[in-house]
Amino acid sequence: MAKKQKPEETNVPQSVSAGGVAVGGNVEKSVIITGDGNAVTVNYYTSDGEKREMRTGWFYGHRYGDLENFTGRTDEFNMLNEWLGNDKDNLLVLRALGGFGKSALTWQWFNNRVDKTKWPTAIWWSFYEKESGFESFLAETLAHLGVEVKASARLQVNDLLEAMRGTNILIVLDGFERLLRQYGRMDAALRSDDEDAAIDPSQRDCSSPLTETFLRGLSGAGMKSKVLMTTRLCPRVLESADGKLLKGCREAPLAAFLPEDAVTYFHNEGIKATRAEIIEVCSKYDYHPLSLSLLVGLINEDHEHRGDIEAVKNLEIFEDVKARRHHVLERAYGSLAPERRDLLSKISCFRGSMEYAVLKKVFPSPDLDKALLDLRKRGLLQYVSPLLAGEGAGVRYDMHPIVRHYAYDHFTDEKRRKEAHVQLAMHFVAVMPVTNTKVKTLEDLAPVIELYHHMVGAGNLDEAWKIFRDRIWTTLYYQLGGYQLQIELLRALFLDGEEKPSRLKREYAQAHSLNELANAYSMSGQPHRAVRLFEMQNEIREKLGQKKEVAIGLGNIASMVQIYIGALSAAEHTQHKAIGLCQEIQNDVQEGLHHYELGRVLSYTGKWNDAERELITGLKIKEKVFHIQAQSIIWSYRALRFLLMARELGTQFSMGSSQLTVGTNQSQIENLKSSIECAQRALELADEQAKIYPVPRDYVRAYWLLGAAYCMNNELTLAEENLSKALNLCRQINSVMDEADILLDVARLRYAQGDFKDAQEKAKEALVITERSGYVLQGADVNLFLAEMALGGHGLQDTRYESPKEAARFHAEEALRLATCDGPPYYYKVAYEKAERMLAGL
Repeated sequence: MAKKQKPEETNVPQSVSAGGVAVGGNVEKSVIITGDGNAVTVNYYTSDGEKREMRTGWFYGHRYGDLENFTGRTDEFNMLNEWLGNDKDNLLVLRALGGFGKSALTWQWFNNRVDKTKWPTAIWWSFYEKESGFESFLAETLAHLGVEVKASARLQVNDLLEAMRGTNILIVLDGFERLLRQYGRMDAALRSDDEDAAIDPSQRDCSSPLTETFLRGLSGAGMKSKVLMTTRLCPRVLESADGKLLKGCREAPLAAFLPEDAVTYFHNEGIKATRAEIIEVCSKYDYHPLSLSLLVGLINEDHEHRGDIEAVKNLEIFEDVKARRHHVLERAYGSLAPERRDLLSKISCFRGSMEYAVLKKVFPSPDLDKALLDLRKRGLLQYVSPLLAGEGAGVRYDMHPIVRHYAYDHFTDEKRRKEAHVQLAMHFVAVMPVTNTKVKTLEDLAPVIELYHHMVGAGNLDEAWKIFRDRIWTTLYYQLGGYQLQIELLRALFLDGEEKPSRLKREYAQAHSLNELANAYSMSGQPHRAVRLFEMQNEIREKLGQKKEVAIGLGNIASMVQIYIGALSAAEHTQHKAIGLCQEIQNDVQEGLHHYELGRVLSYTGKWNDAERELITGLKIKEKVFHIQAQSIIWSYRALRFLLMARELGTQFSMGSSQLTVGTNQSQIENLKSSIECAQRALELADEQAKIYPVPRDYVRAYWLLGAAYCMNNELTLAEENLSKALNLCRQINSVMDEADILLDVARLRYAQGDFKDAQEKAKEALVITERSGYVLQGADVNLFLAEMALGGHGLQDTRYESPKEAARFHAEEALRLATCDGPPYYYKVAYEKAERMLAGL
């Protein structure tokens, strides 16, 4: 986690001054800078006209290492300057494999080529650091800008995008590939580029939907700010259906050094060589920057030809260029004295940069300072001085990911590697807080996570699991909503991949770890990745004869995965099986849960009487044992049933009209009234439960259904009030599985209010979630609404369709496909029949 830095004050040329207020010449009309000529506070306006304040200044979330002899890259500097100065590209993706100098180039340009008078506000953030994920970036950036850091990460995305639209901010996101699925794991620093060659395109998806929301927001209209991203892989979210980048986005592949740059670099490093000799040697490595840096280190430390290019003329040359690059790293590592090779490999065990004070404590040696200096000279270690690291910081050291990967793989033996991790684990045991009572942020958990990492590295998986279970899990899952980090941590236990159980010794622990990994996938909007995990944990429970736990596991897979992905036949049969197990072991309390979850499935398949019977059965059981929270859920499910019945009976679309109209038959009116009453009762019970322990998701569900019913009943003010509460709370707890439903009903509300633009935006946002997460039932509803909007003349702008009618047909066909699920009777009945009617009319 980054240490907060004191923001630099940036002078802005004063063109008008009166009463202590200055308007900078480069500042947009809506921005006023106050103070005595120093950029301290900026006023900007959000898209809805709200006036807000923001601090200016340059903020370094992290720092890059020393670059004493940075050389060349004139063309790249010119390209970056041109991009920063144009008004069409908001996002620049600087893409290259490891070792091409993406970070070094960007750091040099950011600090030495950007005009601070034109860009008084700038952010540097590196995702290579520990606990430097996207949510940390959001919170620390907003805190630096002086913008309120709200509890919801989703609201933080909105606030940052609003600030970026309101004024000009320059943001550098270094190492963005760490936010992609290909690298979204605890051992990302040890992964090789070789694994990127033939990856599935889905591996270029962002691990978090929040990250994709932010990137899509950069391509929107009115964006005044600029974002420079360095990455090994281009995020797929930036590409449209035809593979082209979204408007406002630009990709620039970073090439190797130019021959003349290599010559200058070698001469600046004091290497004795002619131009021809340098070109002859460097061309063999395709002028790969990291390889050239290692060559310089070899030359300067060679005993026979120190400082002379003769030292590397006789290196073995392989036919394949990648093999040559690997060979020069092998020679650089092999030229070290054994104790320094060992030190470098030990340092590679850290997940990110490391403080000198920690190195000195963990690896005490009178030779340590000399060894660190030697590793720096050889290009194997980077140094961040206290002057760069910010006020209160100590000296830090870092390693290039390629060097880290190589050094970690080349311990003397596996035993030495595990011993190094144990040595580091002992340090973090000593600095770890005794309890989690004071944990408020991810940074507070950092020592515990570091200890977990070293326990995994030492091969002590069972000890690592205990640390996760007792010190990380509940805080991360229930308090911080850190589902993606939970996935990264738990995946480290699955040494054979997620197709097999973890390597924990006790089978019940294997089952537990499978269940928590599945839960994290489900909550983060990745239900398909949870299916097999839930199934495996149930297989273990069945083997152990734990019938109650098997029933719970069956309920999890049905209610958290199968119903969302449209596996309605499986969801119904799974709940029936769970009920049978509960009856076998005479566990009425657990049985009640499966009855009301079965009632939800039956509501979607349109079996109204069966659904009500199951819901009431569950309600009676939960009332008998005074389970307040479960009662709240059941009343919400009853509200859902009545709402779906109302949609079946009366929803029609008046083509050419600006409103979605509702039929007026008496049954529909009664169903809407019942839905409202049930949702109100669910809220009352959520309040009662909150006196003991609040469950935010129960409020989300109840507010959503109450707002949806009010909207359908044309009570728009009440609909606005409840849907706003539902969406805000949903985003506070990062509940991806509920967000699309709420967004869709907000879109319906906006349509009824005549705000067609916002209706389009909310519906489009809901569509992205359903497509990204594979939510079938929600996807059917969203496509039906988009079809209705298209027929009403307010469809999304999409060049794929020649007419609104064609767009409506596409979305109606997509809705029918999704609503089919497993085919009647296991289908989403209301949506299926509505799509059929619409297509018949078209």
